[in-house]
Amino acid sequence: MNAHTLSATELPTIDEGDDAALPRSPPAPQTTPHARSHASALLDTTTSSTWMDEARRLAVAASLSAIFGVALGLRHGGVTLAWGAMGAPLGIVAVGALAAPALGILLALANAPLDALDLARATSRAAAKAGLLLAGVAPAAALFVVTVEDAITVTIVGFGALILAGAVAARSFQHDLEPMLAKTPGAQRAVVRVAIWAFLAFAGTLAIRVWFMALPMLTVSS
Repeated sequence: MNAHTLSATELPTIDEGDDAALPRSPPAPQTTPHARSHASALLDTTTSSTWMDEARRLAVAASLSAIFGVALGLRHGGVTLAWGAMGAPLGIVAVGALAAPALGILLALANAPLDALDLARATSRAAAKAGLLLAGVAPAAALFVVTVEDAITVTIVGFGALILAGAVAARSFQHDLEPMLAKTPGAQRAVVRVAIWAFLAFAGTLAIRVWFMALPMLTVSS
C-alpha cells in the first residue's frame, strides 16, 4: 500500500449532528438504598418518635422476650408454655411501667435537663435490646431445658440469660443518657449520676424478683 492508495481511500465521516452515530457510554448504574432490617429499625435512635412509637417498641420488646419464656416452658409443657410467655415479658414491663417513671420524677426534682420522652426512648430502646437478646438465645435455651435433667443447672442457665439481658439493657440505658449528663452542671451531674445508678440497681432487683415469681419452671424442681 503506497501513498496514492492511502489518498484514494476515503475514511468514513461522522456527522456531528447525528447523535445516533456517536458512541454512547453505558448508563451509570442506579444505586438503590439498602433495606433496613427489623432489628435496626427497632433499635433506631431517632429523636422524632412519639409516645405511641415508644409504646409500640416496648410492646415488641416484650413480645420478643416471650419467645424466651416459651422456650423455658418446654421443660414441662402444657400450661407452663403460657406461664413462660407471660412471665418473661413481665420483668421488662415492670421496669418500664414502675421503675422508669420513678426515675423521671426524681430527675425532675433534681432539675435535670431531660425530657420525659427522652427517658421513654432510652427505656424502650434498652428493653428492645434485652428482648432481641432473649429471642436470640431462645432456641439454645429450648434445646437445653429439654435435654438437661438437672433442675439446678436449668435454673442457673435460665436466670443467667435473663441477667445478661438485663445487663445489656442497663448499659444501653446509661449510654443513651450520657448526652444529658454532659449538659448537666458539675455538682448536679454527680447527683443525677447517683440517681441513675440507684435506678439501675432497683430496676435489676425488680426484674429478677418478678422473673423469680412469674417463671416457676426455673424455681421448682422437676
